[in-house]
Amino acid sequence: MSNWWHHKALRSVALVLLCLALYLPGQASVPPFDRDESRFMQATKQMVESGDYIDIRFQDEARHKKPVGIYWLQSASVKLTGVVDQAWAYRIPSWLSATLVVVITSLIGARFFGPLAGLLAGAMLASCLLMGVEARMAKTDATLLATIVMAQYVLARLWQDKALSRGMAVVFWLAVGAGILIKGPLILLAVGATAIVLSVIQRNAGWLKPLQPLWGVPLMLVVVAPWLIAITLKTGGAFWQESVGQDLMSKAVSVQESHGGVPGYYLGTFFITFWPWAFLLVPAVIYAWQQRRNVLVQFLLAWIIPFWLLFEFFPTKLLHYTLPTFPAIALLFAGMLLDAGYTIANKLKLVALALGSFMLATVALAIPFAPSFAFPMPVDLSFLSIAAGLLLVAGAVVAFGMRARKPVVAISISTAVLVNFYAAFWGQQFPGMSQFWVSRSVAQVIAPYRAACPGPVVAIGYAEPSLVFYLGTDTVLTSTVPAPTSACRLLLIEQRQLQNIDPATALQVIRGFNYSKGHEVALYLLQQNPANVETPQQEP
Repeated sequence: MSNWWHHKALRSVALVLLCLALYLPGQASVPPFDRDESRFMQATKQMVESGDYIDIRFQDEARHKKPVGIYWLQSASVKLTGVVDQAWAYRIPSWLSATLVVVITSLIGARFFGPLAGLLAGAMLASCLLMGVEARMAKTDATLLATIVMAQYVLARLWQDKALSRGMAVVFWLAVGAGILIKGPLILLAVGATAIVLSVIQRNAGWLKPLQPLWGVPLMLVVVAPWLIAITLKTGGAFWQESVGQDLMSKAVSVQESHGGVPGYYLGTFFITFWPWAFLLVPAVIYAWQQRRNVLVQFLLAWIIPFWLLFEFFPTKLLHYTLPTFPAIALLFAGMLLDAGYTIANKLKLVALALGSFMLATVALAIPFAPSFAFPMPVDLSFLSIAAGLLLVAGAVVAFGMRARKPVVAISISTAVLVNFYAAFWGQQFPGMSQFWVSRSVAQVIAPYRAACPGPVVAIGYAEPSLVFYLGTDTVLTSTVPAPTSACRLLLIEQRQLQNIDPATALQVIRGFNYSKGHEVALYLLQQNPANVETPQQEP
């Protein structure tokens, strides 16, 4: 069994088991993230509740920024599990997609650099920080990545073999169609940029003919067109105006939702998003330059560079936007580590890069959690959690200090350490930071009062989407205190909206940290008693 990784099935099974160990902790215990994940989950919930699988809505608001694909997948997951009110049911498509991405990346690596490189690339990709985050979030990115990697796998086979079976061409166009249904034209950008750059290198686009676009494009349209036609008719064209005009084009020309950054943003944050393997970036860049005439390295560079540069100059920036390049980066790292002729990453340089990068990334990872230090930590720092943190540091020093020609041992030790660390962090530490999960705390506090006041909760001044998911679709989000009605009603009032209301009349006060806005929050729960409604006197 010393060479078990030469067997495709065993290699794939090993990576699937690794992904289960990395991605399952926290699926059920981590509350819904604000704001994107909660919006996706609530819109899917309403789709299941209403039975309308064409239109996409968050409460009464149309949600047409993204196509319907992810909502259909999440709806199927909810239907199959029979669970509507728990986050894990909506996250199943994401962690399954992330697992598929890892397996397909391994298949590309095995074709390009050998079976062991495929295994190492899959392990590094599976255990990097951003993949772990996206595998736990019920939104589009992990599923879109699966369609992109599937299309790139077909393109890689064509580039390497200069030939392609009809079945593989069908897979390519189905993947492109599915990607469009998930997140619009982004897959065309990712795969198209790779094909164009490779055609420029080849000085001929004829190598793409085996994709059979004459029947492949109509096949793609068969996947995409029915819903696009249905939503166009249902919304009178409003879907196109919002998704293309307001969402895609606005982000391309200006900063949206305060998510801006200067060119170089993604390079600077790479040491966080691809942690802990990002220290390999510098030797990999040198390796890629030395091997720039290698057709396999050319494919990876054509996958990475144009897409990465485009988003570096994109005004709106979010950490996950360059995720579609991560499989190619993992493949480049693995190819470099197993290239016996590459000596730039010698022992001393590798150790220096490893320790420096590891320390910078660890400090950077702590910055987002700095506000929580002002709160008493509600987490029980068990022996497992402490041991996981210590093992992570010790394992990184040991693994990264080994010679580059011992990558199997290095990656194995580090990955085993990461499994332990992620299990402790995602399964216990992070969900236990109650100050971050304000909506969950609100739902727990309100539950005993719902029997006496079963009507919709009115939230004044606090409008995070996760609150709607927890309290129900009929939750009222407003900025003013409503007038009393004939029914008992629970009010959740943000401290700055109290105005003339006496805080002492509150049933409970929920305090926490609103990470979406970056400040502390105090919510006062009050009960609004029924208004005195006089019954009209009947004439004798």
